[in-house]
Amino acid sequence: MHQHQSEKLKALVKKGKWSYVLKHGVLGWGVPTAILWSAIMHFIGSIPFNESIFLALVLFPIGGLFWGLFMWFFIKREFSKLQQDQ
Repeated sequence: MHQHQSEKLKALVKKGKWSYVLKHGVLGWGVPTAILWSAIMHFIGSIPFNESIFLALVLFPIGGLFWGLFMWFFIKREFSKLQQDQ
């Protein structure tokens, strides 16, 4: 692993699991995906944007929570490998 990557990984782990999950899962994946999905549904004529956005802003961030937790598992595993190598 390159020095830059290991420093970035250490910084992520130092901030903690819930910080990562909130920032990268809920806010980084869930909210943008909800907006994008609602816009796509609006433009293809399936569901009006103002109807779909409310449901999407609940469901996709919940999905982002699980995605963030899933990714945190891999980050911790990589961090453990990094610690063992040192």
